[in-house]
Amino acid sequence: MEIDFVEIKIVSLEDELTVESPNNPKLRYLYLKLSQTPPPLWTKYFTESRRVARHPHWRNIWIDRKFIIVECIPEELETHHLKDLKQDLAHANANYRKYLEMQVSTDVRSQQTQSIERERLREMKNRLNFD
Repeated sequence: MEIDFVEIKIVSLEDELTVESPNNPKLRYLYLKLSQTPPPLWTKYFTESRRVARHPHWRNIWIDRKFIIVECIPEELETHHLKDLKQDLAHANANYRKYLEMQVSTDVRSQQTQSIERERLREMKNRLNFD
């Protein structure tokens, strides 16, 4: 059975949404628009991928609806964070796809079990004598 999931990707930098970080005036909140609003489990996988800092420029990044928000010096997005984000997106997409595949597999097994049980009941029904 085919999995109905289109991988989530970054489609644009929404420069008009950029604002100064309330935590540090040198930093900005940069809004990267996603191709779709991710499901909560996908967001969990994305967050898990970001738990361990990979370099000294590691910054706070989170998902808000259809956006990834990066708190950084704007130039760092190009020099450091975009590469990391692509890896995090790939990780979240792959894990979410695995989850969906497991769900489909579980559903198929459940349907097969129900079908076998119904067939057994039909066979038993034909053997029953209510006289």
